[in-house]
Formats: sequence, C-alpha cells, structure tokens
Amino acid sequence: MKLIDRYISRTILVATAVVALVVAALVALSVFIGEADNIGDGNFGILQAVIYTLLKMPSDIYLVMPVVALLGALLALGALAAGSELIVVRASGMSMRRLAVSVSIAGIVLALLSLAVGEYGGPAGVRAADALREQARHGRIADSIEDGLWLRQDNIVVRIDGTLPGGGIDGIDVFRMDSEGRLQQALTAPHATLRDGQLVLDTPKFTTINEDSTETGTPKTLAIPIDIDADVLKLAVTEPSELSSPGLWRYIDYLDRNDINAEDYRLALWRNIVNPITVWVLVVFALPFAFGSLRSASAGQRLFVGGLIGLVFFLVNEIVAATGPVYGVPPWLAASLPTALLAIGTFVWMRRLD
Repeated sequence: MKLIDRYISRTILVATAVVALVVAALVALSVFIGEADNIGDGNFGILQAVIYTLLKMPSDIYLVMPVVALLGALLALGALAAGSELIVVRASGMSMRRLAVSVSIAGIVLALLSLAVGEYGGPAGVRAADALREQARHGRIADSIEDGLWLRQDNIVVRIDGTLPGGGIDGIDVFRMDSEGRLQQALTAPHATLRDGQLVLDTPKFTTINEDSTETGTPKTLAIPIDIDADVLKLAVTEPSELSSPGLWRYIDYLDRNDINAEDYRLALWRNIVNPITVWVLVVFALPFAFGSLRSASAGQRLFVGGLIGLVFFLVNEIVAATGPVYGVPPWLAASLPTALLAIGTFVWMRRLD
C-alpha cells in the first residue's frame, strides 16, 4: 500500500507542479504588463519591473492555489485512469476510501505548501516588492493610501496619507472630540513620527474651537497622546488579503480594543485558515472524476473541465465571502461554507462509487 501511496501522490505533485509553472508564467506576464506604464518613472526600469514581478508571484499564486491543485489532480488521476492503473488498483481490492487516503497525501502536502506561502512567502514578497517599487520611483520607501487611512483611539481620530519606515507618517490630520462627539481641535502636519507612545507632529497647524472663539497656531512640534504601535500602522496600510494570520490577529485585537468594526479582517483571517483545507478538499474532489466520464478524456478535456469547475468554485467562494458580511453571516461561516459543501458532496459521491 505504501508503494501505491507514494506513486499516486508523486504523480499528483508532479502534475500540479507543471500546472503551477504554467499559471505562474501567465500571472507573471499579467503583472509585468500592468507595471509597464511605470517603467521609466524615476529609477524604475525593466530590471526593477522583472524583480517586482517575481517578488509578487508567491502572493498571486497563493490566490489561485486551490484551482492549481484541482487542475493538477485532475490531470494526474485522469492519466492514471486512462492507463487503467486505477482500475487495476481497485481490482486488487483497494476501496475508494483507501484510494482517497492515497490522494490525500498529495493534498496534505499541497495544503502545507499553500499554508507556508500564504503565511510567509506571500506577505514578505508583497512588502519587498512594494518597497522596491517605491524606492525606485520616488527615492524613498513610503506606503501611500488611496483616500487615506482613518484610525481612532478614545476621543482622537487620525487620518493618514501614507507611512514611512521606522514609524514615520507622511501627511496627517488629527481631530480631537469631546465626550459628546463634538470637534474640539483640528490639526494637520506634513510629517509625524510615532515615538514613546505618542504621535509627534512636525510643524503642525492647529485650530482649537472654544465656546465663543477659535485659536490657531503653528508650533515646531506637537505631541499627541495616542498610542499606535508602528507594527499596527504597517498592518493598517496593507490589504487584509495580503496579511499573514498573526498580522491579522494583532490588527483585529487593536480594532476591537478601540470599538472599530473588524469584520473584513476577521473574514480574511478565516479565509487564511480555510484555504489550505480547500486545497486538500479539491485534490480529493478530483478522484471521483477519474472513474467517470473523464476516464477516457484527453488531457485538454480534463484541463477544460477542471478549469471550469475551478472557476465556478472560485467565483462562488468570492461571492459568498463578499456578500456574507452584508447579510450578517459570521466570518467563519462565509469563509468555510463553499468548502464545507464541496467536502460533503465529495464524500457522498465517493460513497456511491465505493
């Protein structure tokens, strides 16, 4: 049995690697074309665009890893079925359930690989790619935020245009509120720094609103008693889908402590947790096809069917995740529902074939 396990799992892993290389080439081409307009901007040349593309690749591959795993499993198991190898294995007395265990070995390996890429390779690659592009184009590493980033702590609301290394902030507005939510003071500054649990504004302009008058001023520096960790600030300027699970956990904790809605980040955290399980389920899902209509199909037909199924599952997964918060569906359910339904359907299908 161990020999059969190794043979089947190795066949699936090799086929998946081939599919991953093809998908990676297509994704890299798409990213490179998207960055072509930036070539020549500052020191951002062709070499920088190529390096940027390579650094972004792990994150991009992670997004489609379930579909890649499905295509690889369909190709491998379809080829084994076409050569009557699976039929011989079944004729030797191996049950469908035991055959699923053999397939699951490859699924678990791919799930662990997906977990490693999603938690380490993807986020690290995105950070390095963005830093490279900003340094080449603008001569500094800064994360600009479209429409600004809004943060709140107690009665202070902060709007940030972008972040700089070491806890630096590029462009900031600060609003102090009273206990009833009325504006007491508004401040704006071109730069600020997080230092010793305070937000230090450089050359700020402030307007203080009193009951019968207003007061303005432009001090050299001004410290605001707001404790925002530099790591939290980095997390805040990153898209939820590009954060690792520990990063999402820390930022969710910050949002909860300040009574800020964290549902988008909870959903991203649960999707990170469920993604490796989805990879494993889709690999096992390919097994019943090997004993159905795809047994005598060509590799092109298997790719077409696998791509179609993967696309439908991907769309359903995205739709459920996007609409779940709108209709009050808990994040854990919105992230896991499509995978759970697919797992149940796969189990029932294999029971009928056994």
